[in-house]
Amino acid sequence: MRFGKKVFAVVIVCILFTAAAFLNSCGRGDAQSDIDPDKIIGKVELPPLNNNKKGAPREAGIKEKYERKGAEQKSRNPLPKNINTKLPDFTQYKDVETKKKKFFNFLRPIIRVENHKVLKERAYVLLKWQKYKNGEELVEKEKKRLVRLAEKYRVKSEYSKGGTFFRDLLIHIDKVPVDLALIQAAKESAWGTSYFAREGNNLFGQWCFEEGCGLVPRRRPEGATYEVKAFDDVSDSVRAYIHNLNSHPAYKDLRLERYRMRLAGREPDGHYMASGLEKYSEIGIEYVRTVRQMIRGNQRFMGIHDSTDSI
Repeated sequence: MRFGKKVFAVVIVCILFTAAAFLNSCGRGDAQSDIDPDKIIGKVELPPLNNNKKGAPREAGIKEKYERKGAEQKSRNPLPKNINTKLPDFTQYKDVETKKKKFFNFLRPIIRVENHKVLKERAYVLLKWQKYKNGEELVEKEKKRLVRLAEKYRVKSEYSKGGTFFRDLLIHIDKVPVDLALIQAAKESAWGTSYFAREGNNLFGQWCFEEGCGLVPRRRPEGATYEVKAFDDVSDSVRAYIHNLNSHPAYKDLRLERYRMRLAGREPDGHYMASGLEKYSEIGIEYVRTVRQMIRGNQRFMGIHDSTDSI
């Protein structure tokens, strides 16, 4: 009996080992967890913005357009770990500069982590685009993964469209510059002190439209049904904000501006992308001017350009 138990144990270990190897082989070449965006993004040639082989005339000379002092650079710093996603009490800071620094220092690592998740998806699409462009047939699992990403980001192109499909995916799936996210959060949440920030972890003014999905604004117009969405923690709010800019039809121009920067070999820059935020607020172009002014006026507090902490 003792010998039998040993044999049984060996058999079980072998079965587990074989199963693990099988699962690993199934996911090999299509898994996203091991992708390093820094090794892929910027290394794979992007599909042209327009469907001609030579590229669109508008793509010529765009490198010069995006030359701007202080433009965000790609971070080489490791991603932060064990970040705090519970909103601190920013009402305790009476000194304005101290409040700004504390707010940015709290929020910046959260934005970096959420951006990194999107960049891994982008890197996955780039790898499949490179494979497709080289004439290799994608397996069904890869195609399904790409279609799911298209659905997630509200991309209307179909896989059968080829280069257009990949281009549209890559226009949608990309990071939101840290400076833009920090400033919109500061503006929309009154530097983390608004009622909706404190009670619902909502730093970006996102709405929802199901009863009980959030907090009812005190000044909501009669007959309106929207609520200000409540989140479990700040990372959920940041994630929803990034996805909103990456997927909502209202921000098509913002995404196109970002893609043009990528075609020019530049990192996405909040100053330029802010031009696509007219529909974020009822005040339209004035909102764009305010965001840009706030980006310029708060550079020294953000902790981005000095530390290259900017994914």
